[in-house]
Amino acid sequence: MQNGTTQKRAPRHVRILGAALLCTFAAPGAALADSGRHELKTGIDSGFVMTNTPLTSWIDGGLGKLRYDEQNDGLALYQAFIDYKGRITPTLNFQGTLVYNPELSNNLDVTEAFFEFRPIPTSRWSTRWRLGAFYPHISLENVDVAWSSPYTLSSSTINTWLAEEIRAVGLEGKLLREFGPDSRHRVSVEGAVFYMNDPTGALLTAKGWSVHNRQTGLRGELPLWFDSEFEPFQELDHSAGYYLGAEYEYNRRVKLRYHYYDNRGDQYQGPSWGDTWFTYFHATGLQLGLPGEVGFIGQWIDGHTLWQGIDNTYGAWSALLTRSFGRHRVSARYDNFTLDRPQAGLPDLSLDEGSAWTVAWLFNWSESLRLGVEYVTIESTRPNFAFAGLPNTLDESQIMFSLRYVHSNLN
Repeated sequence: MQNGTTQKRAPRHVRILGAALLCTFAAPGAALADSGRHELKTGIDSGFVMTNTPLTSWIDGGLGKLRYDEQNDGLALYQAFIDYKGRITPTLNFQGTLVYNPELSNNLDVTEAFFEFRPIPTSRWSTRWRLGAFYPHISLENVDVAWSSPYTLSSSTINTWLAEEIRAVGLEGKLLREFGPDSRHRVSVEGAVFYMNDPTGALLTAKGWSVHNRQTGLRGELPLWFDSEFEPFQELDHSAGYYLGAEYEYNRRVKLRYHYYDNRGDQYQGPSWGDTWFTYFHATGLQLGLPGEVGFIGQWIDGHTLWQGIDNTYGAWSALLTRSFGRHRVSARYDNFTLDRPQAGLPDLSLDEGSAWTVAWLFNWSESLRLGVEYVTIESTRPNFAFAGLPNTLDESQIMFSLRYVHSNLN
């Protein structure tokens, strides 16, 4: 896998042209924003990247955990996007995100597209419904436009995996309740029934955990074993999955969140690695406002993914500290991850184990322009590194400079 290549990256001039076409496509949509019911944001994330790794990136069919490798250092277009939110009626909204990624197939693709119904509450109880394709409310970090993070340039290992392989195409319902005269306490429960997430777990098992800023579109294809590809968002066994969640929030300073996800996949549905996997996990998140205006976000995930009787266990956790200084924000995050295969009567076989540090500085030059720089270092242990004639434990690092421009139409 290290020396193989599934698809080549598009030439740099093609990437820039694609971003330009995306923004041109967005321009007519701005004219539709009227009556105070529409919000249209178009943006470009670009910059300069320097990577130190002996591995080829997983994007190019290698074993590297980063989006880029030493063959792709230099100027880079991270993504371009159109993010639209529109109010159809006083209680019915639509939200969709179109993203251009300059790698692999389906460069221009939709990452989310759903209707949201919010009936007018008649008490402290309220409900919300989503129908379409969307991310489950698992991440506490990726809350900015186009499911990006306002704290770092790259997502945590957990959120990176969600961006790669997790999307719900179905129906979600949420029930919320506010308590007390000042409504400082709020609790909610939610559940969803979804389809088209049957191969979830195939990419994680093949390449292990990663840290990057790329999202898979709903029609996207990703590299897998033996120079092959697979589509992560497919319905193969005609069986619906589900997830359940709960959240408690206090005064916007404490937020505790839990989810259980189960795709109910038939692991024996097909003979190919990119076919149905049976994948389930528990996910917990905690967000705190600490003294000194420091913010804390912690996330944890633990689960299993099975294919043809092979059971792989996986887990990861991260802890992020962040603080803003006017228009500046500084953040630091630690990630820890594991991927194991239990063996009867023997110690678990470690498929991937390691940790990562991420340090980022972001500066909001204006409402539209943001500058940033980020340093990521990952240490991982994988038996597969031996296939490339390398030690089992390797270090990879990356410095990423970023310039993000977002144009907003609010009418």
